[in-house]
Amino acid sequence: MKEKWRIIEKLLSEEYHIQVQGSYEGWGAGYDPKFLPLTEMWARGEMEEVPEYVKRPVGVVFHIQELSKKSEEETITHIRHQIEYLFNTDLSLWRLGQREFYKFGFTPTSFLVLYSLLEYLRTYYQLFQSYPSSQSLILKGLEETLKDTDTYYPHHLFSLSLLKAWMGKETIAKDLERFLYEYLKAKNKDAYNLLIESLFGKYIAYIERAQEINYVDLLLDEARGKVRQDAHKGRIMTDLLKKLPENLQAIIWEYREKRAIDLPEYERREILKALRNMPDWMKDYMKQMSYIDMIERDVNFIKNFLPKTLEVDIEHRGFISFIIKGWQEEKALSDGPSISKEKGEKSQEDRLYEKAYGMNKEDFKAYRRMLSSVMPYVEALKRKLRSLMPEEEEGWSGKYFYGKRIDNKAMSIELPIGRGRVYRRRETPVKKEIAFKLLIDISTSMKREDKIKRAMEALILFSEVIDSLKMPFSIDVFSDRVFRLKKFEEDYKGIKWRLVELLNMLGGGTNLEKALVFAYDDLQVFCAKNNIKGCMIVFSDGEPTRGLRGKELKTLIDHIKTFMPTIGIGVGLEKNYVDYYFEATGIKIRNISDLSLAFTRIIENQARRLLAFQ
Repeated sequence: MKEKWRIIEKLLSEEYHIQVQGSYEGWGAGYDPKFLPLTEMWARGEMEEVPEYVKRPVGVVFHIQELSKKSEEETITHIRHQIEYLFNTDLSLWRLGQREFYKFGFTPTSFLVLYSLLEYLRTYYQLFQSYPSSQSLILKGLEETLKDTDTYYPHHLFSLSLLKAWMGKETIAKDLERFLYEYLKAKNKDAYNLLIESLFGKYIAYIERAQEINYVDLLLDEARGKVRQDAHKGRIMTDLLKKLPENLQAIIWEYREKRAIDLPEYERREILKALRNMPDWMKDYMKQMSYIDMIERDVNFIKNFLPKTLEVDIEHRGFISFIIKGWQEEKALSDGPSISKEKGEKSQEDRLYEKAYGMNKEDFKAYRRMLSSVMPYVEALKRKLRSLMPEEEEGWSGKYFYGKRIDNKAMSIELPIGRGRVYRRRETPVKKEIAFKLLIDISTSMKREDKIKRAMEALILFSEVIDSLKMPFSIDVFSDRVFRLKKFEEDYKGIKWRLVELLNMLGGGTNLEKALVFAYDDLQVFCAKNNIKGCMIVFSDGEPTRGLRGKELKTLIDHIKTFMPTIGIGVGLEKNYVDYYFEATGIKIRNISDLSLAFTRIIENQARRLLAFQ
């Protein structure tokens, strides 16, 4: 698998004369650190013209996980598009356009709804000119983007109509068609001027229409009882809804489970008319709330058309800016940092301990202290799991007319009918295995309530049991970053000392999304290669501070669960969200005695389910 990514890295690095690397952490781009201040000023629109070497990134990182299911040709086309996007778009114009729209009283993001899509499409157009044979792959990529884009606001639909027109899926007016093809062929500044001069007036009408629809959507949200973080905002919306005439209130309640666009045009106009008659202070609040809500909806739209290689930040008043980073030389496909022992002269006693136990005397004592707290439960869990594994005598089966053993259960059926299939034969048992991926959180939050101690106890309990049953397992640890503590092929005896060292590595934020994706990819590859089933177990306090969180993270975990069992072990009581994220496969523990029964039950159920399909 890694060889495929290395070939792609080499191909694209030679093609674009920059460093191209694969990563399990996401997309990224880095610029020459010497010119970083100039690059940042250009990206913020403070400088319109800078030398080409300032604009050009030194390296680009592509997201392996996102591309793992695509063919090699699709992958190369997708990465090319992102590199061409960086090379061809002018980041200063993104900022300039937002300022222009803000001056006219519109959200800055309303400019990007149109501009990001046009730049996204212009890059594909130029890619098609350079690689005509990639037309089908380009259209497939655009189809996937359309599938992921869900909206109904007029200015969103207007922007999408241009994309669909280029794909041949929709017909647009002749003047729009002419504008589109002139834009796609133009250079950066000329394309921007063409947009402002030819399309600005027409596009504003769609934005104004969207704002009116959004006012009604806010009322529908209020009627649905949509939870708002801002309690003050909720009170204002409640007052606005109550001040509407009763017949209009009835309409809002009737359509509360739908969207504003679903209301009949006449009734929507009546609601807007009533809102215009509200006191000025209430109308001002309504505009402010609508402004914020429209930014959120716009961002949800444009995220499909932004350069994936650049992170974005939403500033005050809704301006979106790109985060420019310097390029750091690193091997993106590596498993991450490793724990290493300090070099130095070892005593004879330490050498003997390492030969016998895989660690020096001090580490051995520390490990034994942690193991002693879970030892009573190790044997019990071993017996549970061993009962699920086929033993040698389980190779005898029936029913046969002749054999070496009698099948007592078959005699009561076979003898009365005179058929005689009462023998069992020895069959070679099929070894059934489960590969386990263990994830342990070592972020700063694990320091509280002795969470890391309980997590380590649980990790050692399970590692000892699985190792004794000779089933493959791997251990990853994570905070802001993810790195591999034990690979599948490594002997557990040789890495026990690393578990002791973990206690000195606590710190950083919690990026559960990155850890899950990284671990899932590794486990999936191992299971496919060895034709066995896999199971993932996460030890954490459950609340991430980086990456996805809330419903988005829950959706990711649910998606992973459809492919392999994923169990969350929540440690500690303070801010423990494991029940929310992992639901039925999540358990909380206060101490190791709480873990014993719950852990055994879940593992037993998962093992039975997995082994049933082997």
